[in-house]
Formats: sequence, C-alpha cells, structure tokens
Amino acid sequence: MSSWFFFSVVVISIFSILLSIYIHKPDFPPLEIDPDDYWKLDDPEKDDDTIYSFTIDIKESEVSNFKEKLESERFLPTLYDTNYDNYLNELKQVLLGFNWKQHQHFLNTFKQYKTEIEGLKIHFLRVSTPPKDKKSRVVPLLIFHGFPGSFWDFFKIIPILTNPSRHGFDFGVEEAIQFEVIVPSLPGFIFSDKPTKQGFNAIATARIIAKLMYRLNLNNYFVHGTEGYGSDVATLLSSLYPTRIAGLHLSNPFVNPTFSTFTLAKYALKAMGQKDEDRENQENRETGKDNRDQMTDLADYFKQDKFAYPTNSQAFGAAFLNSPSGTAKYIESRWKQLSTFFAETNLNELFTMDEIATEIYLYWLTDTLPSALTILDSSFNFESVWLSSQVRIPTAVSYSKQTPWRCSKDILEDRYLNLTRISELPKGGMFHHLQDGHKIAEDIFSFVELQLLHKNN
Repeated sequence: MSSWFFFSVVVISIFSILLSIYIHKPDFPPLEIDPDDYWKLDDPEKDDDTIYSFTIDIKESEVSNFKEKLESERFLPTLYDTNYDNYLNELKQVLLGFNWKQHQHFLNTFKQYKTEIEGLKIHFLRVSTPPKDKKSRVVPLLIFHGFPGSFWDFFKIIPILTNPSRHGFDFGVEEAIQFEVIVPSLPGFIFSDKPTKQGFNAIATARIIAKLMYRLNLNNYFVHGTEGYGSDVATLLSSLYPTRIAGLHLSNPFVNPTFSTFTLAKYALKAMGQKDEDRENQENRETGKDNRDQMTDLADYFKQDKFAYPTNSQAFGAAFLNSPSGTAKYIESRWKQLSTFFAETNLNELFTMDEIATEIYLYWLTDTLPSALTILDSSFNFESVWLSSQVRIPTAVSYSKQTPWRCSKDILEDRYLNLTRISELPKGGMFHHLQDGHKIAEDIFSFVELQLLHKNN
C-alpha cells in the first residue's frame, strides 16, 4: 500500500512540475534604455530634422570596379556538387552582365527620403496610394527588413499593401483598408549611414526608428518584422514603445532557448518528446511535406550556425570589403540556408537571378556587409540583454513552410504575452515576401483588420 502511495506521490509531483513549466509565463520588467546618443566620432551636434527626397545615383565607375574585381576572382569549387558549381558560375555571369542603371531606375520608382537622427542620415521608403473613396482608411505600416536583406525584398508586396483593390484584395468590414508603408534601411545598412562609434546595436536601432516614426508624425501604427534580425528589432521596438504601436505582425520569429529557465525547460521537454518523431520529421523535410508541428530541436539550436552571427566581424568585414565574390558567396549561402531545407536546391530555383543579383549589388555598392556584421556582433554577442524584452501589445505570427526555425505556441507566449494568432504560409522561407507576396500581404491585412474591428467595438 505504501509503495503505491509513494508511486502516486511521485507521479503527481512530476505531473505538477511539468504542468507548472508549461503554464508558467516569465514576466520581466520593461527594458530601460538611454533616451539619446550620437553615433559619429566627431563632437555631437544637433540633428538636422529636415526630411528630404532621396534618389539612388551610383557612379558608373563603382559598378565597373565591382565587375572588374569580380572578373579577376573565382568561386572556390565544391569538389562534390557540380550542379552547385555550375549555378555559381551562372551567378557570376549574371553579376558581370548586370545592368545596374536599369535596376536603379526601377528602385527609384519608390518614393525615398532621408533624415538625420542621432548623427546618422536614415534612408527610408514612404509609399502610399490615394484612397479610392472617402470610406477607405489608410493605416500606417512600418516594415523591418533583416539580414542579409534590404528594402528591395519588399518590392513585390509594397504595391499590394498600398493599393490592395488593384491586386484583388478587399479588406475592411466597416471601411476599406489600405496601408501607407514605411520601410527604413536599418542604420548601418544600404543607404542609411554607417555608425562610426563603437557599440551600435539593436537597442540603438529600435530607438532611432521610433524617432523616425515620431518625426513623420506617425504616433499610432502597425509593425511588421521579418528575416530574423528584422523580427528581433520589431519585437524590441514594440516592447520599448507599446503606446505608439497598434499591433505587431512577425514572420518566422525565434524565441531563444535561453530566454528564461522555463523556456529552456520547455525546449528540453519537447526535444525528449520528439525523439520518436525524428524519423517522420526527417522524411517530411526530405519530401517537402507540411512540418508545422516540428519545432526547432534544442540540439539543433546549439550546433547550427544558422542561429549565430560571426564573432570576429572585423576580420570577416575586411575580407568582404575587398572581395565581390566573397560578398556574393556569403549572401547567396546565407539566403540558401534561410530559404530551404534541401542541400541540393539552388537559389535560382527559389528566386530569379535578378532578385539575387540586386541584393548582392546593393550590399556591395553601399559597403553594407562589414557594417552589418559589426552591428549584429555587438547586438547578439556583446549586448544581448534586449533579447529578453517582452511584448504586451497584440501580436500575430506567421511561419512559412521552409522556415529554418519554428517555435511552439507556448514558447512564443513566453515572449509575446498577447499572442492573438499563429498562421501557416504554404511556401517560402525567410525571404518569402519575394516568393509569395500575396499570401503574406493577406496575412498582414487579416491581422490588422481584426485589430481595428476589435478597437472600434
């Protein structure tokens, strides 16, 4: 009798511990940050708050320099995958024959601006379409790109968001909805200035973008973050300035296992529970079947470089600064790593060569890769307290089919305390805005529509 009693007590105790792990939600105090800083080496000066139009105008000599250097370099052969080697050679030929002026003209069809914040001139797109009638509502939407990404990644989705009726969308119960879209080049990226003072990180990025929106007189807006770092900064912004943001929509966010002790325990328990499913999950990856129930494995997190950024950013940056082929190979390999499970799949099967080449040119012509790696190094490897920030405003999450990571609902709720929905997109990876723009636009519209309806009622 006593042995049964003891066994029952043990079982009940274990069950209680497991239950407490799953229902426990960490509650961290709000992150406190400095209200201001200055990111140039010279003496701080008052920012010029003028907002002026910006037109991309790259000198032909810079484009020629890229092509001349690239032509003298060669990609390192893989020795085992001739298909991939052939693809890299094709990419090199596309880059050598790339008509930058033509693509520059297309990029300039989007209205672009610059303004100075904390000593840095910040580049951003601000795109809207006049509403078709008085019943239409224009809603501000701030979009964050990630790494290695840029505003270019949204050229397919911006027209849908700003002029939905033209693309077959009809959202809004009480009034039609369309967006005014703001897409900044994050500080240190593309046409935004590069910080010259040490220590610039995600916290400074979020604060600067908050100041940008305030300067644009947009004090209540929705936020969409994507491509890893873009989701992280969007999360941080929503945590720091919750009264300014009406809702947060994220593509493929990741909650670090070290977010809290209970979060780590949830990952560990799920990893043990998934051991019997490993074979099936692997088969799903190999056949391309739906893997929505497959969460990122704890061991996978600690051994895979897709979750990490280089710690020796200065050395990497110096190499990329002087090597077009190195820049191209890094961006290409990172995109592949974040876009497909399948090693035999090349990027030209997922994106057009023009889309890949434009990203590479943007990063090279603006010296973005060295700057971006330094900022990521500072953000994730030195000053990572911001990764424990929590969001209390309404949040929606979408995961795409080929996302490199995935978090379960109970883990997402550790960080996003007002998680309203999780949706699944049928195709794409981290850069799915280029692969299936209509679906991600539809998901953003649906979330915003429900939030506005709830607010009005």
